[in-house]
Amino acid sequence: MEKLITKRNIFIASGLVILLIILAYFFLLNSNKESEKYFDIYLANLYNEDTQGIAQKMEYLSNISDPNVSFFADLNLASIDNLDKYEKLERDIILLKKAIVDLDSQTLKSLSQDKNFIFSDIAKIYFLNLDINNFDLIYQDNSEEIENFFIKAISRLKNENS
Repeated sequence: MEKLITKRNIFIASGLVILLIILAYFFLLNSNKESEKYFDIYLANLYNEDTQGIAQKMEYLSNISDPNVSFFADLNLASIDNLDKYEKLERDIILLKKAIVDLDSQTLKSLSQDKNFIFSDIAKIYFLNLDINNFDLIYQDNSEEIENFFIKAISRLKNENS
């Protein structure tokens, strides 16, 4: 019987293994390129003056299952349709933008009173910007200590007007 382990066979086997590793690397690299292409559409739209079809492109990006790509489209559209695929921080950012874009006083009020909402102070500021009389809705008993400079200023203005 002929020897199976020869220099020639080792050289051929190692060449095949290296080729398989390189092919696997390029396959994995190209699979990640797909989401990068979608993200490039978003970035290109930020710098292009041509805004034709931007709404359709954003809708397309928003419906992609990869949250790393769809987040920017949902943020741009202020769309809360796909919140379940995001982490808490991303959900809170999109919710805040939606409330600010719509200037929805009920949503801003509920977000400003939600202790689990990361950006509750920002929501309070926008809620107070809608109407200074909203201060009484947020701080009904004035027992809560105010740390935000803007909200302190509103409190002082409210006290001076009273």
